[in-house]
Amino acid sequence: MKPNPFFSLLLLLLFSGNVSAQQDEPSTAEPFDLKAHTILPVDGVLQYMPVDTTYLNNPEKMGTGKVQFTPLVNFFFRPEGTFNYKEAGLPVDTGQLNFYLRGDFGGRLSLPKNIDMVFNLQSYGIYTRSLGPLDPNLSLYEAYVDMKKLDKNGHLSLRFGRMSLGKYGTEILIGDDDFIKGRSFESIRLRYKRNRWTSDLMWVQLYQPAPDAANFEWNHPIFLATFNTFNFSKAVNLDANLPFVIDQYNSGYRTTVFMPDLRFFGQVSNLRYSAEVILQTGTAIGILNEDLKGTVNSYAAEVSAGYVTDDRKLSFDIAYYRASGDDNTLDSDIKSYNVLWQNEHRRFGYIDAFKGSNVQASTLHVDWKIGRLVSTGIHGVVASVIEQGDRSTGIGPPPGSVSDFGPGNSIGMGADWYLNFYYSHNLNFQFSTSVFSPGDYFTQVGGVDKTMVRMYLMMALRI
Repeated sequence: MKPNPFFSLLLLLLFSGNVSAQQDEPSTAEPFDLKAHTILPVDGVLQYMPVDTTYLNNPEKMGTGKVQFTPLVNFFFRPEGTFNYKEAGLPVDTGQLNFYLRGDFGGRLSLPKNIDMVFNLQSYGIYTRSLGPLDPNLSLYEAYVDMKKLDKNGHLSLRFGRMSLGKYGTEILIGDDDFIKGRSFESIRLRYKRNRWTSDLMWVQLYQPAPDAANFEWNHPIFLATFNTFNFSKAVNLDANLPFVIDQYNSGYRTTVFMPDLRFFGQVSNLRYSAEVILQTGTAIGILNEDLKGTVNSYAAEVSAGYVTDDRKLSFDIAYYRASGDDNTLDSDIKSYNVLWQNEHRRFGYIDAFKGSNVQASTLHVDWKIGRLVSTGIHGVVASVIEQGDRSTGIGPPPGSVSDFGPGNSIGMGADWYLNFYYSHNLNFQFSTSVFSPGDYFTQVGGVDKTMVRMYLMMALRI
């Protein structure tokens, strides 16, 4: 589909914005009572602890009686200036001034018998001096049927079609991508929800390009999962998840992997905490040589602690994250943690080029709600690789053999300062400045030895 000139002009004139497609989703995160509900993308608001992403004001509905139509129109616009900055995976500086545009156009058709039909078209474009326009086309983001209250008590619901998977826990494994192109898949989700218990059973069809050496173009892995949250009390809560990926390419192998995920979280008085561990275990078969057998044995873990004042205006959070790397990239044992759809921005800030594999990172986050509509904060990260030779999707190993590399494992340190203005439920702003000082490892791999700075203004508009 060719880009519509009127649509592009509308984006520019309205200084567009974005809102998550999961507005009506119950969140598995702990409650957080915001006086002003943000529609800024979660990736843009660099808060470690989950914010209230479930808020939905009462939109205007068209129609009368039992059939109603609710428009879903959201815009996003962000001008950004960068200095000595290279985007993840790009060998060149992306330019001094970049523009990110996104628009979501769709609606929800509410039918009798608690059935909703949702569709959502999305346009996303990056405009930079170095790269020019990228992917400004309008594409189908979501198109699904939502069947609610399937049982007499209203606890069971079914959703099927193309949809975003939503947000689970701290998004260490599964999280949508609000800031850039949202992630969506053909899938089926059965949900059972009680006051203190939510359980999801999910099937997702994945698509993965085959390696150039293979004699076929696409592979079709299957993602099966159950996600369960138990709210025992304010102090003790539990996420117990079990994803299962069948026939996914990873490091030259076709892997079948179980991913048990366990997280405890809660709040005691003014103190809050979270502790999570994910294991990945399974089998691997060579893509081109099926006689080549291997195993998958990796992990990721994160612990955090925080303090929030009685009036909830000031909060502090510290966290430590660690995801395994591969100590021997030449054998058939895959030990590097496989990042699926992790939300790295909220966890690592704007030094997330290393993704979430083969890394350990310590973070500090401070948030101050100055008033009902204004908040500010800082987000600091110090990170290093675990193994100098690794085959993960994050920062790759340096050229040459590992023995030729120096002793430094440092990715570097970064800091983000942001100022949020929640003008209304329909219009939000954020100004942010990010600074990243590269470490020895990042310099040798990425070729950057200067401090990288980026500044941006984000405007989000919901109509």
